[in-house]
Amino acid sequence: MAMTNFVSTLCLGLLCSAIFHGSSTLAAAQESRLDGTYILDKTDSDNMTEVIEDAVGKLNFLTRDIARERLKKLNPAYRLIAISSSPNAISVTVDNRPPLRAPANGAPVAWIGPDGGKVNASTQLAGRRLAQTFTSADGRRVNDYTLSPDGRTLTMQVTETSPRLPQPITYKQVYRRVS
Repeated sequence: MAMTNFVSTLCLGLLCSAIFHGSSTLAAAQESRLDGTYILDKTDSDNMTEVIEDAVGKLNFLTRDIARERLKKLNPAYRLIAISSSPNAISVTVDNRPPLRAPANGAPVAWIGPDGGKVNASTQLAGRRLAQTFTSADGRRVNDYTLSPDGRTLTMQVTETSPRLPQPITYKQVYRRVS
């Protein structure tokens, strides 16, 4: 009889532990989801005109105007970002552009950039972070999205490198979750 009570108690303890662990894992997975729609908060975001002017200010005056126009096309301040994910794919839509759908494992896909140029794009999701990498003959851009602990603020940190630029361009755009 004592052995039966011990086994029953042990089984009950293991069952409760499994239920508790499973529910906390599920809660953590739901809590870290980036899926949603976000709108630009201009006040907390870097000013794109200033970022671009700072970058072209270091260039030769003969190439400055060309670079300025190209950087404006490549770095629009997206007003709206929508993210959705599944176990196998991640989709990011900015403004009214077609969504970028890419494998969740980081494998690159062909994509058309904001300037109409061809790039290879890859995405990787890890908890509250999503990294998008765009690579072309002209350089590389990384959009590093991070979700705040409360799930209401999405920060996109951009780093752009090119052999044509004297140094990398970095800036941040802050977005608020739309209810």
